[in-house]
Amino acid sequence: MLKKDLFGYWILAIGYCLVIVSWSLVIPIVVFAKDAKEPNVAGAFYPKDAGELASDVRLYLDNARGVKTEGKPAVLIVPHAGYVYSGPVAAYGFKAVEGKTYETVVIMGPSHYFPFHGASVYAQGDFRTPLGLLDIDAAAASTLLASGKGLIVDEESYFEQEHSIEVELPFLQAVLKPGFKILPVLVGDMNYDECLKLASLLAGLSAGRNMLVVVSTDLSHYKTYREAEDYDARTAAFLKDFDTKGLWDAVAYTGWNVCGIRPLIAGMEYARQIGAKKCSILKQANSGDTAGGKDRVVGYLSAVLDIPRSEPGAEVQGVSATQNDTGDSMLTQADKKRLLEIARETIAAHVAGKPLPVFHESDPGLNLKRGCFVTLRENGNLRGCIGLFSSDEPLYRSVQSMAVASSSQDYRFSPVRPQELKDITIEISVLSDPALVDDWKKVRLGTDGVIVRRGYSSGVFLPQVATETGWNLETFLGELCSQKAGLPSDCYKDPGTKIYTFQAEVFSEEESAR
Repeated sequence: MLKKDLFGYWILAIGYCLVIVSWSLVIPIVVFAKDAKEPNVAGAFYPKDAGELASDVRLYLDNARGVKTEGKPAVLIVPHAGYVYSGPVAAYGFKAVEGKTYETVVIMGPSHYFPFHGASVYAQGDFRTPLGLLDIDAAAASTLLASGKGLIVDEESYFEQEHSIEVELPFLQAVLKPGFKILPVLVGDMNYDECLKLASLLAGLSAGRNMLVVVSTDLSHYKTYREAEDYDARTAAFLKDFDTKGLWDAVAYTGWNVCGIRPLIAGMEYARQIGAKKCSILKQANSGDTAGGKDRVVGYLSAVLDIPRSEPGAEVQGVSATQNDTGDSMLTQADKKRLLEIARETIAAHVAGKPLPVFHESDPGLNLKRGCFVTLRENGNLRGCIGLFSSDEPLYRSVQSMAVASSSQDYRFSPVRPQELKDITIEISVLSDPALVDDWKKVRLGTDGVIVRRGYSSGVFLPQVATETGWNLETFLGELCSQKAGLPSDCYKDPGTKIYTFQAEVFSEEESAR
Protein backbone atom coordinates (compact mmCIF):
# COMPACT_ATOMS: atom_id res chain seq x y z
CA MET A 1 0.00 0.00 0.00
CA LEU A 2 2.83 2.33 0.90
CA LYS A 3 4.59 1.57 -2.37
CA LYS A 4 1.47 2.41 -4.30
CA ASP A 5 1.10 5.72 -2.45
CA LEU A 6 4.74 6.62 -3.08
CA PHE A 7 4.33 5.75 -6.74
CA GLY A 8 1.29 8.02 -6.89
CA TYR A 9 3.18 10.88 -5.27
CA TRP A 10 6.02 10.47 -7.79
CA ILE A 11 3.58 10.58 -10.67
CA LEU A 12 1.95 13.72 -9.19
CA ALA A 13 5.34 15.39 -8.67
CA ILE A 14 6.43 14.63 -12.22
CA GLY A 15 3.12 16.05 -13.46
CA TYR A 16 3.70 19.30 -11.58
CA CYS A 17 7.22 19.53 -13.02
CA LEU A 18 5.89 19.07 -16.52
CA VAL A 19 3.33 21.80 -15.93
CA ILE A 20 6.05 24.14 -14.64
CA VAL A 21 8.32 23.34 -17.61
CA SER A 22 5.47 23.83 -20.06
CA TRP A 23 4.65 27.24 -18.54
CA SER A 24 8.32 28.22 -18.65
CA LEU A 25 8.23 27.56 -22.38
CA VAL A 26 5.03 29.54 -22.85
CA ILE A 27 5.97 32.61 -20.82
CA PRO A 28 8.65 33.91 -23.20
CA ILE A 29 6.17 33.69 -26.06
CA VAL A 30 3.62 35.70 -24.13
CA VAL A 31 6.19 38.34 -23.21
CA PHE A 32 7.42 38.58 -26.80
CA ALA A 33 3.86 39.09 -28.05
CA LYS A 34 3.62 42.29 -26.00
CA ASP A 35 5.59 44.02 -28.78
CA ALA A 36 2.36 44.05 -30.78
CA LYS A 37 0.14 47.08 -30.26
CA GLU A 38 -3.36 45.71 -29.69
CA PRO A 39 -6.30 47.50 -31.35
CA ASN A 40 -8.14 50.16 -29.37
CA VAL A 41 -11.43 50.39 -31.26
CA ALA A 42 -12.01 46.99 -32.87
CA GLY A 43 -15.63 46.10 -32.20
CA ALA A 44 -16.54 49.78 -31.87
CA PHE A 45 -15.33 51.75 -34.90
CA TYR A 46 -15.14 48.65 -37.09
CA PRO A 47 -15.94 44.92 -36.75
CA LYS A 48 -13.81 42.83 -34.42
CA ASP A 49 -14.39 39.64 -36.40
CA ALA A 50 -11.80 39.25 -39.17
CA GLY A 51 -14.23 37.80 -41.68
CA GLU A 52 -16.84 40.49 -41.10
CA LEU A 53 -14.21 43.24 -41.26
CA ALA A 54 -12.71 41.96 -44.50
CA SER A 55 -16.18 41.70 -46.03
CA ASP A 56 -17.12 45.24 -45.00
CA VAL A 57 -13.90 46.77 -46.30
CA ARG A 58 -14.25 44.92 -49.59
CA LEU A 59 -17.82 46.16 -49.99
CA TYR A 60 -16.76 49.77 -49.38
CA LEU A 61 -13.95 49.43 -51.93
CA ASP A 62 -16.20 47.80 -54.54
CA ASN A 63 -18.65 50.67 -54.19
CA ALA A 64 -15.91 53.28 -54.75
CA ARG A 65 -16.15 53.48 -58.52
CA GLY A 66 -14.48 55.71 -61.06
CA VAL A 67 -11.32 56.44 -59.06
CA LYS A 68 -8.46 57.48 -61.35
CA THR A 69 -5.07 59.04 -60.68
CA GLU A 70 -2.92 60.88 -63.21
CA GLY A 71 0.43 60.25 -61.54
CA LYS A 72 2.03 58.35 -58.67
CA PRO A 73 0.05 58.76 -55.42
CA ALA A 74 2.30 60.33 -52.80
CA VAL A 75 -0.23 61.38 -50.14
CA LEU A 76 -3.73 60.15 -49.31
CA ILE A 77 -6.12 62.23 -47.24
CA VAL A 78 -8.80 60.04 -45.64
CA PRO A 79 -11.30 60.28 -42.73
CA HIS A 80 -11.09 58.33 -39.47
CA ALA A 81 -14.59 58.01 -37.98
CA GLY A 82 -16.45 54.76 -37.40
CA TYR A 83 -16.71 52.78 -40.63
CA VAL A 84 -20.49 53.03 -40.84
CA TYR A 85 -20.06 56.81 -41.05
CA SER A 86 -16.77 57.41 -42.88
CA GLY A 87 -16.01 54.04 -44.51
CA PRO A 88 -17.90 54.82 -47.76
CA VAL A 89 -15.78 57.99 -48.15
CA ALA A 90 -12.43 56.56 -46.98
CA ALA A 91 -12.71 53.76 -49.55
CA TYR A 92 -12.28 56.24 -52.41
CA GLY A 93 -8.89 57.31 -51.11
CA PHE A 94 -7.64 53.77 -50.57
CA LYS A 95 -9.02 52.69 -53.94
CA ALA A 96 -6.47 55.09 -55.51
CA VAL A 97 -3.57 52.90 -54.29
CA GLU A 98 -5.17 49.47 -54.68
CA GLY A 99 -2.69 46.90 -55.96
CA LYS A 100 0.29 49.26 -55.57
CA THR A 101 3.57 48.49 -53.85
CA TYR A 102 5.14 50.66 -51.16
CA GLU A 103 7.93 49.89 -48.75
CA THR A 104 7.00 52.37 -46.04
CA VAL A 105 3.57 53.81 -45.28
CA VAL A 106 3.60 56.78 -42.91
CA ILE A 107 0.21 57.27 -41.23
CA MET A 108 -0.23 60.68 -39.59
CA GLY A 109 -3.21 61.40 -37.39
CA PRO A 110 -4.17 63.91 -34.69
CA SER A 111 -4.02 63.05 -31.00
CA HIS A 112 -7.56 63.08 -29.60
CA TYR A 113 -6.86 62.01 -26.02
CA PHE A 114 -3.39 63.14 -24.88
CA PRO A 115 -2.23 66.76 -25.16
CA PHE A 116 1.46 67.09 -26.02
CA HIS A 117 3.74 69.25 -28.15
CA GLY A 118 5.28 67.95 -31.35
CA ALA A 119 4.79 64.57 -33.00
CA SER A 120 5.13 61.10 -31.49
CA VAL A 121 6.47 58.12 -33.41
CA TYR A 122 5.58 54.52 -32.58
CA ALA A 123 9.12 53.31 -33.11
CA GLN A 124 9.18 49.51 -33.00
CA GLY A 125 7.14 46.33 -32.82
CA ASP A 126 3.85 45.73 -34.63
CA PHE A 127 0.28 46.99 -34.84
CA ARG A 128 -2.36 44.30 -34.70
CA THR A 129 -5.73 44.47 -36.44
CA PRO A 130 -8.27 41.65 -36.83
CA LEU A 131 -6.72 41.14 -40.29
CA GLY A 132 -3.24 40.46 -38.90
CA LEU A 133 0.01 42.15 -37.88
CA LEU A 134 1.66 45.14 -39.53
CA ASP A 135 5.38 45.59 -38.86
CA ILE A 136 6.69 48.97 -37.75
CA ASP A 137 9.47 50.35 -39.97
CA ALA A 138 11.96 50.64 -37.11
CA ALA A 139 14.74 51.93 -39.37
CA ALA A 140 12.59 54.76 -40.69
CA ALA A 141 11.42 55.55 -37.15
CA SER A 142 15.02 55.73 -35.95
CA THR A 143 15.93 58.08 -38.79
CA LEU A 144 12.98 60.36 -38.06
CA LEU A 145 13.69 60.45 -34.34
CA ALA A 146 17.35 61.27 -34.93
CA SER A 147 16.71 64.01 -37.48
CA GLY A 148 13.74 65.58 -35.71
CA LYS A 149 15.09 66.11 -32.21
CA GLY A 150 13.03 68.68 -30.37
CA LEU A 151 9.98 68.03 -32.55
CA ILE A 152 9.70 64.23 -32.82
CA VAL A 153 9.42 62.08 -29.68
CA ASP A 154 9.27 58.35 -28.99
CA GLU A 155 6.30 57.98 -26.62
CA GLU A 156 4.10 54.93 -27.07
CA SER A 157 1.67 55.87 -24.30
CA TYR A 158 0.12 58.58 -26.50
CA PHE A 159 -1.22 55.79 -28.75
CA GLU A 160 -3.05 53.94 -25.95
CA GLN A 161 -6.60 55.12 -26.76
CA GLU A 162 -6.08 56.68 -30.18
CA HIS A 163 -8.18 55.66 -33.20
CA SER A 164 -7.04 58.14 -35.90
CA ILE A 165 -4.23 55.88 -37.11
CA GLU A 166 -5.72 52.50 -36.26
CA VAL A 167 -8.86 52.81 -38.41
CA GLU A 168 -6.77 53.29 -41.58
CA LEU A 169 -4.84 50.04 -41.15
CA PRO A 170 -7.46 47.46 -42.28
CA PHE A 171 -7.95 49.44 -45.51
CA LEU A 172 -4.19 49.45 -46.11
CA GLN A 173 -4.06 45.70 -45.48
CA ALA A 174 -6.84 45.21 -48.01
CA VAL A 175 -5.46 47.32 -50.87
CA LEU A 176 -1.64 47.30 -50.82
CA LYS A 177 0.56 44.45 -51.92
CA PRO A 178 2.04 42.60 -48.91
CA GLY A 179 5.50 43.49 -47.66
CA PHE A 180 5.03 47.13 -46.68
CA LYS A 181 5.88 48.42 -43.21
CA ILE A 182 4.14 51.21 -41.37
CA LEU A 183 5.36 54.28 -39.51
CA PRO A 184 2.62 55.63 -37.19
CA VAL A 185 3.06 59.34 -36.39
CA LEU A 186 0.66 60.91 -33.89
CA VAL A 187 0.60 64.71 -34.12
CA GLY A 188 0.03 66.88 -31.08
CA ASP A 189 0.07 70.66 -30.84
CA MET A 190 2.26 72.46 -33.41
CA ASN A 191 2.41 75.89 -34.94
CA TYR A 192 2.45 76.42 -38.69
CA ASP A 193 6.25 76.56 -39.01
CA GLU A 194 6.59 73.32 -37.05
CA CYS A 195 4.16 71.63 -39.44
CA LEU A 196 6.44 72.72 -42.29
CA LYS A 197 9.45 71.33 -40.42
CA LEU A 198 7.67 67.99 -40.07
CA ALA A 199 7.05 68.06 -43.83
CA SER A 200 10.76 68.63 -44.48
CA LEU A 201 11.66 65.74 -42.18
CA LEU A 202 9.34 63.46 -44.13
CA ALA A 203 10.74 64.69 -47.43
CA GLY A 204 14.23 63.82 -46.22
CA LEU A 205 13.02 60.42 -45.04
CA SER A 206 11.52 59.68 -48.46
CA ALA A 207 14.79 60.15 -50.39
CA GLY A 208 15.51 56.82 -52.08
CA ARG A 209 12.53 55.23 -50.31
CA ASN A 210 9.26 54.12 -51.95
CA MET A 211 6.98 55.83 -49.44
CA LEU A 212 3.29 56.66 -49.12
CA VAL A 213 1.96 59.18 -46.59
CA VAL A 214 -1.59 58.76 -45.30
CA VAL A 215 -3.12 61.80 -43.60
CA SER A 216 -5.99 60.91 -41.28
CA THR A 217 -8.48 63.71 -40.67
CA ASP A 218 -12.17 64.46 -40.46
CA LEU A 219 -13.51 67.88 -41.49
CA SER A 220 -16.29 69.99 -39.95
CA HIS A 221 -17.72 68.83 -36.62
CA TYR A 222 -21.29 69.03 -35.33
CA LYS A 223 -22.55 71.74 -37.65
CA THR A 224 -25.83 71.58 -39.54
CA TYR A 225 -25.78 69.77 -42.85
CA ARG A 226 -25.78 73.02 -44.89
CA GLU A 227 -23.12 74.68 -42.72
CA ALA A 228 -20.93 71.61 -43.05
CA GLU A 229 -21.26 71.62 -46.83
CA ASP A 230 -20.11 75.25 -46.93
CA TYR A 231 -17.14 74.81 -44.57
CA ASP A 232 -15.98 71.58 -46.19
CA ALA A 233 -16.23 72.98 -49.72
CA ARG A 234 -13.93 75.84 -48.73
CA THR A 235 -11.50 73.39 -47.11
CA ALA A 236 -11.44 71.37 -50.34
CA ALA A 237 -10.68 74.55 -52.32
CA PHE A 238 -7.58 75.20 -50.18
CA LEU A 239 -6.47 71.62 -50.77
CA LYS A 240 -6.83 71.90 -54.54
CA ASP A 241 -4.73 75.07 -54.54
CA PHE A 242 -2.04 73.57 -52.24
CA ASP A 243 -2.64 76.68 -50.10
CA THR A 244 -1.37 75.52 -46.72
CA LYS A 245 -1.07 79.00 -45.22
CA GLY A 246 -4.57 79.97 -46.29
CA LEU A 247 -5.99 76.76 -44.83
CA TRP A 248 -4.02 77.19 -41.60
CA ASP A 249 -5.20 80.78 -41.12
CA ALA A 250 -8.81 79.73 -41.76
CA VAL A 251 -8.80 76.69 -39.49
CA ALA A 252 -6.22 76.70 -36.71
CA TYR A 253 -7.58 78.02 -33.41
CA THR A 254 -10.90 79.02 -35.02
CA GLY A 255 -14.34 77.46 -35.15
CA TRP A 256 -13.67 76.08 -38.63
CA ASN A 257 -13.16 72.42 -37.75
CA VAL A 258 -10.53 70.18 -39.32
CA CYS A 259 -9.43 67.92 -36.48
CA GLY A 260 -6.28 66.78 -38.29
CA ILE A 261 -5.24 70.24 -39.46
CA ARG A 262 -1.60 69.77 -38.39
CA PRO A 263 -0.97 66.42 -40.08
CA LEU A 264 -2.93 67.78 -43.06
CA ILE A 265 -0.68 70.86 -43.41
CA ALA A 266 2.43 68.68 -43.01
CA GLY A 267 1.17 66.17 -45.57
CA MET A 268 0.30 68.83 -48.15
CA GLU A 269 3.68 70.55 -47.77
CA TYR A 270 5.51 67.21 -47.92
CA ALA A 271 3.71 66.40 -51.17
CA ARG A 272 4.69 69.75 -52.64
CA GLN A 273 8.33 69.31 -51.63
CA ILE A 274 8.67 65.94 -53.33
CA GLY A 275 7.07 67.14 -56.57
CA ALA A 276 3.31 66.55 -56.26
CA LYS A 277 1.43 69.02 -58.43
CA LYS A 278 -2.21 68.03 -58.19
CA CYS A 279 -4.71 67.35 -55.44
CA SER A 280 -7.71 65.36 -56.67
CA ILE A 281 -10.81 65.32 -54.46
CA LEU A 282 -12.12 61.79 -54.89
CA LYS A 283 -15.13 61.89 -52.58
CA GLN A 284 -16.70 64.38 -50.20
CA ALA A 285 -19.69 63.79 -47.90
CA ASN A 286 -20.73 63.98 -44.26
CA SER A 287 -22.41 61.76 -41.71
CA GLY A 288 -25.78 63.08 -42.82
CA ASP A 289 -25.15 61.40 -46.17
CA THR A 290 -23.97 58.07 -44.77
CA ALA A 291 -25.50 56.97 -41.47
CA GLY A 292 -26.77 59.83 -39.36
CA GLY A 293 -29.15 62.74 -39.03
CA LYS A 294 -28.62 66.14 -40.60
CA ASP A 295 -28.87 68.32 -37.47
CA ARG A 296 -25.27 67.84 -36.26
CA VAL A 297 -22.95 66.22 -38.79
CA VAL A 298 -19.25 65.44 -39.24
CA GLY A 299 -17.59 66.08 -42.61
CA TYR A 300 -15.42 63.61 -44.50
CA LEU A 301 -13.19 63.83 -47.56
CA SER A 302 -10.90 61.53 -49.53
CA ALA A 303 -8.22 63.03 -51.74
CA VAL A 304 -4.98 62.01 -53.43
CA LEU A 305 -1.91 64.16 -54.06
CA ASP A 306 0.18 62.66 -56.81
CA ILE A 307 3.51 63.19 -58.56
CA PRO A 308 3.22 63.58 -62.35
CA ARG A 309 4.65 60.78 -64.41
CA SER A 310 7.80 61.67 -66.35
CA GLU A 311 7.23 62.50 -69.97
CA PRO A 312 8.51 59.67 -72.23
CA GLY A 313 11.89 60.48 -73.77
CA ALA A 314 12.33 63.62 -71.68
CA GLU A 315 15.47 62.29 -70.00
CA VAL A 316 18.58 60.51 -71.25
CA GLN A 317 19.88 57.97 -68.71
CA GLY A 318 23.30 58.89 -67.40
CA VAL A 319 23.38 62.30 -69.09
CA SER A 320 23.19 65.43 -66.97
CA ALA A 321 19.69 66.85 -66.81
CA THR A 322 21.09 70.23 -67.75
CA GLN A 323 23.06 68.97 -70.72
CA ASN A 324 22.14 67.86 -74.20
CA ASP A 325 23.52 64.66 -75.68
CA THR A 326 26.74 66.38 -76.73
CA GLY A 327 27.53 67.33 -73.15
CA ASP A 328 26.97 71.05 -73.66
CA SER A 329 25.13 72.98 -70.98
CA MET A 330 21.52 73.81 -71.74
CA LEU A 331 21.66 76.71 -69.26
CA THR A 332 23.26 79.87 -70.53
CA GLN A 333 25.12 82.26 -68.24
CA ALA A 334 22.11 84.56 -68.55
CA ASP A 335 19.84 81.68 -67.42
CA LYS A 336 21.97 81.05 -64.35
CA LYS A 337 22.11 84.71 -63.46
CA ARG A 338 18.33 85.01 -63.79
CA LEU A 339 17.68 81.95 -61.60
CA LEU A 340 19.90 83.41 -58.89
CA GLU A 341 18.06 86.72 -59.15
CA ILE A 342 14.71 84.92 -58.82
CA ALA A 343 15.95 83.08 -55.72
CA ARG A 344 17.32 86.28 -54.16
CA GLU A 345 14.19 88.36 -54.81
CA THR A 346 11.97 85.54 -53.54
CA ILE A 347 13.89 85.08 -50.28
CA ALA A 348 14.00 88.83 -49.66
CA ALA A 349 10.22 89.08 -50.01
CA HIS A 350 9.54 85.94 -47.98
CA VAL A 351 11.68 86.82 -44.96
CA ALA A 352 10.16 90.34 -44.94
CA GLY A 353 6.66 88.86 -44.82
CA LYS A 354 5.73 90.34 -48.20
CA PRO A 355 3.88 88.60 -51.07
CA LEU A 356 6.18 86.54 -53.26
CA PRO A 357 7.10 88.18 -56.58
CA VAL A 358 5.40 86.77 -59.67
CA PHE A 359 7.73 85.83 -62.53
CA HIS A 360 6.94 85.06 -66.16
CA GLU A 361 9.98 83.65 -67.94
CA SER A 362 10.08 82.59 -71.59
CA ASP A 363 13.70 81.47 -72.10
CA PRO A 364 13.88 77.71 -72.87
CA GLY A 365 16.50 77.01 -70.20
CA LEU A 366 14.38 78.59 -67.48
CA ASN A 367 11.43 76.43 -68.48
CA LEU A 368 13.21 73.07 -68.31
CA LYS A 369 11.42 70.60 -66.05
CA ARG A 370 14.20 69.58 -63.70
CA GLY A 371 14.81 68.89 -60.05
CA CYS A 372 16.87 71.44 -58.15
CA PHE A 373 18.36 72.31 -54.78
CA VAL A 374 18.80 75.79 -53.36
CA THR A 375 21.65 76.09 -50.84
CA LEU A 376 22.18 79.11 -48.59
CA ARG A 377 25.49 79.95 -46.92
CA GLU A 378 26.08 82.68 -44.36
CA ASN A 379 29.69 83.86 -44.18
CA GLY A 380 30.67 80.54 -45.75
CA ASN A 381 28.68 78.34 -43.33
CA LEU A 382 25.67 76.28 -44.38
CA ARG A 383 22.43 78.13 -43.54
CA GLY A 384 19.83 76.02 -45.34
CA CYS A 385 19.49 73.51 -48.16
CA ILE A 386 16.29 71.96 -49.55
CA GLY A 387 15.48 70.60 -52.99
CA LEU A 388 13.50 68.28 -55.24
CA PHE A 389 14.89 65.39 -57.27
CA SER A 390 12.28 65.86 -59.97
CA SER A 391 9.67 68.44 -60.91
CA ASP A 392 6.96 68.92 -63.48
CA GLU A 393 7.10 72.70 -62.99
CA PRO A 394 9.28 75.06 -65.08
CA LEU A 395 12.71 75.36 -63.54
CA TYR A 396 12.31 79.00 -62.52
CA ARG A 397 9.21 78.14 -60.50
CA SER A 398 10.92 75.16 -58.83
CA VAL A 399 13.82 77.41 -57.88
CA GLN A 400 11.42 79.91 -56.38
CA SER A 401 9.70 77.20 -54.31
CA MET A 402 13.01 75.79 -53.06
CA ALA A 403 14.28 79.28 -52.24
CA VAL A 404 11.35 79.71 -49.87
CA ALA A 405 11.88 76.25 -48.41
CA SER A 406 15.64 76.61 -47.86
CA SER A 407 15.20 79.95 -46.10
CA SER A 408 12.43 78.88 -43.74
CA GLN A 409 11.78 75.12 -43.73
CA ASP A 410 15.15 73.41 -43.22
CA TYR A 411 14.56 71.78 -39.81
CA ARG A 412 18.26 72.12 -38.94
CA PHE A 413 18.10 75.91 -38.87
CA SER A 414 15.84 78.71 -37.70
CA PRO A 415 14.18 80.75 -40.49
CA VAL A 416 16.40 83.35 -42.13
CA ARG A 417 15.94 86.88 -40.76
CA PRO A 418 15.97 90.00 -42.96
CA GLN A 419 19.16 91.34 -41.37
CA GLU A 420 21.04 88.18 -42.41
CA LEU A 421 20.46 88.61 -46.14
CA LYS A 422 23.52 90.79 -46.70
CA ASP A 423 25.76 87.95 -45.42
CA ILE A 424 24.00 85.13 -47.30
CA THR A 425 25.05 83.76 -50.68
CA ILE A 426 22.82 81.55 -52.81
CA GLU A 427 23.86 78.43 -54.71
CA ILE A 428 21.61 76.51 -57.10
CA SER A 429 22.06 72.89 -58.21
CA VAL A 430 20.00 71.70 -61.20
CA LEU A 431 19.75 67.91 -61.24
CA SER A 432 19.46 64.91 -63.51
CA ASP A 433 17.35 61.85 -62.67
CA PRO A 434 19.13 59.31 -60.40
CA ALA A 435 20.54 56.24 -62.18
CA LEU A 436 21.43 52.92 -60.51
CA VAL A 437 25.12 51.97 -60.74
CA ASP A 438 26.40 48.42 -60.36
CA ASP A 439 29.82 49.22 -58.85
CA TRP A 440 30.65 51.87 -56.26
CA LYS A 441 34.00 52.43 -57.95
CA LYS A 442 32.14 53.97 -60.90
CA VAL A 443 31.12 56.99 -58.80
CA ARG A 444 32.92 60.08 -60.14
CA LEU A 445 34.01 62.34 -57.30
CA GLY A 446 32.98 65.94 -57.82
CA THR A 447 30.79 65.00 -60.79
CA ASP A 448 28.22 62.61 -59.36
CA GLY A 449 25.81 63.20 -56.55
CA VAL A 450 25.06 59.93 -54.77
CA ILE A 451 22.08 58.30 -53.08
CA VAL A 452 22.99 55.25 -51.02
CA ARG A 453 20.32 52.88 -49.79
CA ARG A 454 20.11 49.60 -47.93
CA GLY A 455 16.85 48.22 -46.67
CA TYR A 456 14.81 51.17 -45.44
CA SER A 457 17.75 53.48 -44.73
CA SER A 458 19.07 56.01 -47.24
CA GLY A 459 21.19 59.13 -47.54
CA VAL A 460 22.10 61.72 -50.17
CA PHE A 461 25.16 63.85 -50.95
CA LEU A 462 25.22 66.49 -53.69
CA PRO A 463 28.23 66.37 -56.07
CA GLN A 464 29.89 69.44 -54.54
CA VAL A 465 30.23 67.77 -51.13
CA ALA A 466 33.31 65.88 -52.35
CA THR A 467 34.90 69.05 -53.69
CA GLU A 468 34.19 71.06 -50.55
CA THR A 469 35.49 68.40 -48.15
CA GLY A 470 38.42 67.07 -50.17
CA TRP A 471 37.39 63.50 -49.31
CA ASN A 472 38.56 60.59 -51.42
CA LEU A 473 35.96 58.23 -52.84
CA GLU A 474 35.96 55.76 -49.95
CA THR A 475 35.70 58.53 -47.34
CA PHE A 476 32.95 60.25 -49.34
CA LEU A 477 30.88 57.06 -49.55
CA GLY A 478 31.69 56.07 -45.97
CA GLU A 479 30.52 59.42 -44.62
CA LEU A 480 27.39 59.21 -46.79
CA CYS A 481 26.55 55.82 -45.30
CA SER A 482 27.23 56.77 -41.68
CA GLN A 483 26.28 60.47 -41.59
CA LYS A 484 23.27 60.52 -43.85
CA ALA A 485 21.89 56.98 -43.86
CA GLY A 486 22.81 55.85 -40.35
CA LEU A 487 24.43 52.71 -41.78
CA PRO A 488 27.87 51.13 -41.23
CA SER A 489 30.49 53.26 -42.95
CA ASP A 490 31.57 50.45 -45.27
CA CYS A 491 28.07 49.34 -46.28
CA TYR A 492 28.54 50.79 -49.79
CA LYS A 493 30.77 47.76 -50.49
CA ASP A 494 27.94 45.37 -49.64
CA PRO A 495 26.24 43.98 -52.79
CA GLY A 496 22.91 44.44 -51.02
CA THR A 497 23.38 48.22 -50.89
CA LYS A 498 21.99 50.18 -53.83
CA ILE A 499 23.92 53.18 -55.11
CA TYR A 500 22.34 55.77 -57.39
CA THR A 501 24.19 58.62 -59.05
CA PHE A 502 22.92 61.87 -60.47
CA GLN A 503 24.58 64.93 -61.93
CA ALA A 504 24.13 68.59 -61.16
CA GLU A 505 24.98 71.86 -62.80
CA VAL A 506 25.98 74.03 -59.85
CA PHE A 507 26.27 77.82 -59.89
CA SER A 508 26.31 80.50 -57.21
CA GLU A 509 26.23 84.21 -56.60
CA GLU A 510 29.90 84.11 -55.65
CA GLU A 511 30.84 82.79 -59.09
CA SER A 512 28.61 85.22 -60.96
CA ALA A 513 30.20 88.14 -59.08
CA ARG A 514 33.71 87.25 -60.22
